[in-house]
Amino acid sequence: MFELNRRFAPAVLFAVGVAFGLQAQAKVSPEEAARIGTELTPMGANPAGNEIGTIPPYSGEILGVPDWVEYKGSGTFYPDPYPGEEALFEINAGNYQDFTDNLTDGQIALFKAYPSFKMPVYLTKRDTRYSDWIHEQVRINAVNAELVEGGNGVRNAFGAVPFPVPANGQELIWNHVYSPNPVFSSGQSLGATVYENGSISTLKRFEERYFQIFDSNIARADYDDIAAFAMSTVTEPARDKGKIVLIHEYSDLTTTPRNAWQYVPGSRRVRRAPTIAYDFPDGPGGLRTVDDALLYNGATDLYTWKMEPMRELFVPYNNNALDDPSVSYETLLTRYHINPEYMRYELRRCRVVVAELKEGKRHLYHKRRFYLDEDSWGGVLADAYDGNGRLWRTNMRTYVNLYDMPGMGPRVEMYHDLQMRAYLVYGLVNEESGPPRLDAEWSSAFFTPANLRKLGSR
Repeated sequence: MFELNRRFAPAVLFAVGVAFGLQAQAKVSPEEAARIGTELTPMGANPAGNEIGTIPPYSGEILGVPDWVEYKGSGTFYPDPYPGEEALFEINAGNYQDFTDNLTDGQIALFKAYPSFKMPVYLTKRDTRYSDWIHEQVRINAVNAELVEGGNGVRNAFGAVPFPVPANGQELIWNHVYSPNPVFSSGQSLGATVYENGSISTLKRFEERYFQIFDSNIARADYDDIAAFAMSTVTEPARDKGKIVLIHEYSDLTTTPRNAWQYVPGSRRVRRAPTIAYDFPDGPGGLRTVDDALLYNGATDLYTWKMEPMRELFVPYNNNALDDPSVSYETLLTRYHINPEYMRYELRRCRVVVAELKEGKRHLYHKRRFYLDEDSWGGVLADAYDGNGRLWRTNMRTYVNLYDMPGMGPRVEMYHDLQMRAYLVYGLVNEESGPPRLDAEWSSAFFTPANLRKLGSR
C-alpha cells in the first residue's frame, strides 16, 4: 500500500485565502450544520479516506474499551488496542528526504540534527469515536458559537469544539483549545529535560484538573464562563516540594483574563501570580513557555491567525507503548529525543494554522505553526520561530484512546529546543502509579484561593 514520496503527495481538501477579521464571526447556517454527522463526521471531519488508500475512511466503531482489550480501569495503563501490529516502514536520517511532503519543518530539522532520530510508521486508524453527548454539543455549537470581539475567546460554546466548520485561523486555534479532554483528571507525572551532554533535570507534579466546559452534568444555560480549573502541586525535587499553583481559565479572555495564584511553602502565603501566561518559562530548564503547554493554551491576542491548506502528515498517534509501566524512564529518555522504539506515527490529515506576532506586541516566538488532527481538532505538532525567522523549537503531543473518557485524547508532550540541542518531556507516568485518574470529581469550590491556602498548610 505504501510507497515513497510520490505516493504521499499532500491532499489539499480545502483551500483558504487570507485570515478573516477578528470581529465576532457569523454562525454557520442550519443547512451547513446539517452536514455534521452526514457529509462530515460527527466532529466535522472528512469521513472519506484519501485517494491512494494511505488514510482510511472514518469508521467510529470504537467507543470506550474495545472487546478485545483487557483494561483494569481508570488510573491504570491503557493497553494497546492494536496489539501485535508491526511498523510498515521507518523514516530516518538516511531516507527522510523521500517523505518531505509529509513532514513538518520541525521534523525535518530533527532528522538533520540527530542521525538517531527515527519515525516508525504504522497503519492509520480512524476507529475511535466520542460520546453521543459530545457529538450533540458539536452540532449545537455549530449554529451558536462565535468569537468574542477581537477574537480573544469564544461565546455560546459548550461541551466540545466551538467551530466544527471553521471559517478562519482564529476559529481553528479555539477548536484546538477546546478539543476533547477529560472532564476530571488527577495524578502525578514526570517532566524531564534532557540536555546535550545527557544530563537530566526532572520535576514531578501532582495535577488536578476540572474542565467545566466539558461537564455534561452542567446545563448549557448554567455554564458560568470558567472553562477550566487546575491545581498543580510540586512533589519533586525536594527544594520545590509543596509549591502549588491554582489557575482559573475563562472562555472570554478579553472580559476576564486568566486568574492564577501561587502558594510557596517558605512564606506560607497565597499570592496572585499574574506572570503565569504567555511566554513565561515553564518546566525544568525552561524549554517551553507557559502558552506552549498542551501545544497551545491561553490568550490569542498577541498574534494574527491564518488558516493554511490542510496537509497529510506523519503524526504521533495511538502511542500506548510510550506509557508502558514496564519501560523505565532511563530507557525512554535517550539523548536528543525520546527513544523512537516506543513511538508510533500514522499518516493523518491535519488542519494548519499560523500565528504571527502583531506589530508592537512582544513574545519569544515571532511565528508559530500548529498542526491539528482532523478527527479530534487537537494539536499534534507545532513549530516555533524566533525574531530572525529561524526555527527554534519543534513540539509534538501523543494521542491514545482514553478508554475512561472515552475517546482519543492527549497524553505526552515533547518540546525540542534546536538551538540548545535539548528536549523537554511532560506527562510521563511509567514509574508513577499510572496515568491520571479520570473518575475523580470535584466541585468548583475545590479550586479556590481559600482551599489553596488550606492545601498548602497541611
